[in-house]
Amino acid sequence: MPATNKIPDVHFLNPRSPKLGVEILTLESLFKRGLDRLLGAPQRVHFYHIFLFTHGSGNHSVDFSNCDYDDKTLLLVSKGQVQQFQVNNINKGFIIIFTSEFLYENATELNIFHSLNVFEHALFAPSIRLSADQHQLLGRLFLRIKHEYHKPVDEFSSEILRHLLRMMLLHIERTQQTSSLSQKVAPHYLKFVAFRRLLERDLGKSRSVHYYADQLAVSQKKLNELTRHVLNKTAKEFIEEQVILEAQRLLAQGTMPIKEIAYELGFSEPTNMVKFFKKHSHISPAAFRNKFHPSF
Repeated sequence: MPATNKIPDVHFLNPRSPKLGVEILTLESLFKRGLDRLLGAPQRVHFYHIFLFTHGSGNHSVDFSNCDYDDKTLLLVSKGQVQQFQVNNINKGFIIIFTSEFLYENATELNIFHSLNVFEHALFAPSIRLSADQHQLLGRLFLRIKHEYHKPVDEFSSEILRHLLRMMLLHIERTQQTSSLSQKVAPHYLKFVAFRRLLERDLGKSRSVHYYADQLAVSQKKLNELTRHVLNKTAKEFIEEQVILEAQRLLAQGTMPIKEIAYELGFSEPTNMVKFFKKHSHISPAAFRNKFHPSF
């Protein structure tokens, strides 16, 4: 398959300093780089994005769902998700991209606990509608980070940027916690995240509720109670959703044969994965891939 048909698997590289795991840029400067074809196609990213839109409106796709935005929108894209830009040169905003390694360096236990909570995409929608005060506060923080980022690098640069980024993430978390969903989830957050991360790690090993309950040292009933309370669905339903989402991500990348995707996701036979995918997505894996790679 020609390289132009592949959905990019994008890893972080700071053009200013390869060792610095953070970059800040404006939406308009990104759109002016002449990357319309690349940005307008889906891409799987291996780092985190924070978008603050300040002018215009548009659409940004995250894991195959469309997120509309305007000049009061904050958008979060997590490591491992598939995103797709709608390029519009009149739109404006700020973007911070960073790696978890950058954020975790020299972190305290409290820093680690809070650092990436806002990116729990199984719990929270990627876009947040901000009040005028919230938008102004985050806008000032973006400008402060941008100012520090463009100063000549010295021995303090990385740590100052890290602290400013952690401050921004805490403000975003505070904003999220005002939602009714966040208040409902709060008492069960740590247990759910432990389950979600275990599932992410062992997705190809097992799709069994019993397996995950056993690994978490809880009963299947307790695990079902947890997912029902947090997501209003059973543990089995959540596991199957995550299997489908990962299958979609792998299919969209366009580089792995469907047979290998089936084995990667723990299916003993490719035909079983095809049936499972059709049942939950109402489309075959080949037809889903064909949306992105017509010539595959």
